[in-house]
Amino acid sequence: MGVIKVMDEVLSNKIAAGEVVERVSSVVKELVENSIDAKSTNIKVELINAGIKEIKVIDNGIGMDSSDALLAFTPHATSKIKNENDLYFISTLGFRGEALPSIGSVSEVELSTYKDGTSTKVNIKGGKLIESGISPIQKGTTVTVRNLFYNTPARLKFLKSFYTELNNVVALIEKLSLSNPNISFTLKNEDKEILKTSGSGDLLKTIHEIYGYNVSKNMVKIEGENLDYEITGYVSNININKSTKTNMTILVNGRIVTNAYITRIIKDAYHTFLAENRYPIVVIKIETDPTLIDVNIHPTKQDIKFSKMDTLEELLFALIRDKLNKVDNTFKAYVETPKIEYEPNENLKEESTSLYNTSETFSNEETPIPISNESINFYVNEESLEYNANTNEEYKEENFLIHPVGLAMGTYLFANDEDTVYIIDIHAANERINYEKYLKELKEQKVNSIDLLFPINLEFTKNEYMVILENKTFIESLGLKIEEFGTNTIRVLSHPTWLKEGYETDSIKRIFDLIISMEKKFDRVKFNEQLAINLSCKMSVKANTNIGLLEQETLIKRLMKCEFPYTCPHGRPTIIKYTKYELEKLFKRVN
Repeated sequence: MGVIKVMDEVLSNKIAAGEVVERVSSVVKELVENSIDAKSTNIKVELINAGIKEIKVIDNGIGMDSSDALLAFTPHATSKIKNENDLYFISTLGFRGEALPSIGSVSEVELSTYKDGTSTKVNIKGGKLIESGISPIQKGTTVTVRNLFYNTPARLKFLKSFYTELNNVVALIEKLSLSNPNISFTLKNEDKEILKTSGSGDLLKTIHEIYGYNVSKNMVKIEGENLDYEITGYVSNININKSTKTNMTILVNGRIVTNAYITRIIKDAYHTFLAENRYPIVVIKIETDPTLIDVNIHPTKQDIKFSKMDTLEELLFALIRDKLNKVDNTFKAYVETPKIEYEPNENLKEESTSLYNTSETFSNEETPIPISNESINFYVNEESLEYNANTNEEYKEENFLIHPVGLAMGTYLFANDEDTVYIIDIHAANERINYEKYLKELKEQKVNSIDLLFPINLEFTKNEYMVILENKTFIESLGLKIEEFGTNTIRVLSHPTWLKEGYETDSIKRIFDLIISMEKKFDRVKFNEQLAINLSCKMSVKANTNIGLLEQETLIKRLMKCEFPYTCPHGRPTIIKYTKYELEKLFKRVN
């Protein structure tokens, strides 16, 4: 007699639940996505004990009739796809027909729904139908899930703590709200409201409702398209960044995805703008032909495969990088808040009238949520209403408004204009200046070299020596003339003129070291960037170095001419600002 047997339906559903239902947030995700597919405009999620005891999802969608309500708990029953060809044109969030059967197999589920004048109630426990009848609701669908994993104690044991499960649900609803700004979401736990969005359809307003004023004020709108992809959304300037990737929301045809390749593209767009261990807040919507993507590669449907990834990378990288170069990224040394109407301090009333224009008042109600953050760079004439993308060095010179005040601790240069005080890290600023200088020189087709009066001899290991000889043509394209000189020794006869005087030997060693380290994965673009970073750090003025007034003015002018003057190439701020209003708040001149 054979030993292979067909599993019963309840057991197979429990196994499937292991892939689809991992934690409380997995259940919430599947139920809310069903509500979204049902064209709901208002979705409420109510939890008891962070959802471990009870999860209730209430929507005002199109609902189901009685036959569909019963069939919905049958494995692989779905209204989303009809045949094999539909797999290539998926436009809904759910399509496998696995979610409700899987949830029902490991919990107690009550479904109440209304459609075409008929209300239906279905009770499922452990995958078995307990009761079906008439429901009292008159609109939409309500699904209540109780005692999750009550019949799979091993799975219940591995649920995280109350706060971890709740945090996962909050993070999920935040992302779903950002992906559907036209839907009003409400999240409650133990009848306490945690999150609520208006469903206004305005993505920036939704960002404001979730993250608050300081984040929404620093978000930058991006939009663009090519033949294959259309991209819209918001990315944060470098004032707003996090230590994890969790606030990077990527949407593809309305579906929240976690794709490592797209995350890397976004991170690369912030390269030299943010430190390596910092990540921006982004909400990026990618629209494409469904035939160019495959969402059917994981049970949770959160990962995705792309065709024509090269065109997506080119578009996404350019949109973010170009926009960041056009907005004010100056670091603020304070948490920005909306200006509010104020009265001068009683003791300072008389003096204060000469310090600010009291006719300009601000209130929370009068301060609109900004439509975009395309504010002008700090060196542009503030009377200009738009950022001038064609700003050249002469224009910056003519509009140079920042004047040095003095140096503190040999490291921090204080400067000001009419309305703002700037604090500049002289080492970080010099790094940015040198980085852009070296990067520009490395991109030049024609390289000017200078012969050495006394050639430089450098000794290497046998393996390093062979790598250098293998890359001799490339090395000479950099302006370095080299020759073999004895066993494992390279003689340098000339070098490019842009190497810093007095640091030639150290700079040449760094060039060779980088070539050797990139032996197997050599990339000219990455080589140029890394070499520019390496050289700029070591060749810049050090902290605790006193520089005179003329040097201070020169440093500021050269920094203002940089394409991105706000950070050093490692992502540390070069310049931090305090506005007059914020200083007056600190000194209690305004409330």
